[in-house]
Amino acid sequence: MNVPADISVDQTSRRFSRACPSRAMRRDWGHRCLAVASLLLKGLVTCAFAAAFLTFPVPAQQPAGPPPPGWPTSSTMPDHGHAPTDAMISPLPRTARPDGSCSLWASAGTHGATISAATLKVPEKTRDKYRRACGDLKRKKLADAEDLLRTAVHEYPSYTAAWVLLGEVLEKQRRIEEAQGACAQASSVDSNYTQAYLCLADVAAQQEQWKQTLDRAARALALDPLENVYGYFYSAVAQYHLSDLPAAEKNAQKTVDADHFHLVPQAYLLLAQIYGANHDLHGAAIQLRAYLKVAPHSPDSGRVRKSLAELEAQITK
Repeated sequence: MNVPADISVDQTSRRFSRACPSRAMRRDWGHRCLAVASLLLKGLVTCAFAAAFLTFPVPAQQPAGPPPPGWPTSSTMPDHGHAPTDAMISPLPRTARPDGSCSLWASAGTHGATISAATLKVPEKTRDKYRRACGDLKRKKLADAEDLLRTAVHEYPSYTAAWVLLGEVLEKQRRIEEAQGACAQASSVDSNYTQAYLCLADVAAQQEQWKQTLDRAARALALDPLENVYGYFYSAVAQYHLSDLPAAEKNAQKTVDADHFHLVPQAYLLLAQIYGANHDLHGAAIQLRAYLKVAPHSPDSGRVRKSLAELEAQITK
């Protein structure tokens, strides 16, 4: 009821009293209200669980210090530094490949223009510094890896793989703007270098710049459309944040289908969030089970199991 400003409280009370129904009508309404309240209570329980589920973070790397912003809910990003050990069918050692690349994005086995022509001309002494940096990154000796990579790009400024790996090392240290500069330098040296755009997509996601994340992932997919795991995943995450759930679901499913070594198990959790947002609790539960199957010992597996148990309890009601 809208009360005009010039009507006093007493006048309003009298008008409301005259408008009240009879006692019998009130009893009838009371019974109806109790029935409606019971239904609403059940609905609120479902909504409360859905709200808790949809704010569950899609986990990945658990770095020291404050979590990075910008992933489906809080602190999710692909694992920088090494592939998730319990989510792999066979080992993929992080060593320099023949193309001189040991970055996170090379570990997914991108196909397209991953070998820069400039990289093929890198002097052997400079390439050796890159290999040593790969080893330091694997051992989490980030300062040593950074020093070697900065020396490498100083000796050979067109070393695209070194620029991208430097971007990864800087991003792992939460030096996001510097990481962006290193990845951008790689794309400037070779505009067809797929990993440079995946690196830039990752950096944009850290800054919650979802349109840029999507644009850069699209560029990487245009260069390498065949089973580009990270290209699909960054696209899905950006589309999720841009509220394009059908497109996000499509690309998240492509991530799962292309990710034969389960390097990005977070894709299952992203799918679970998408199904939850669409009120498909059965579908969400399936995705949580799939995550636990490929990453049963991840740091977040306990929370995922708890969420799954709560979800299953809600489904059986």
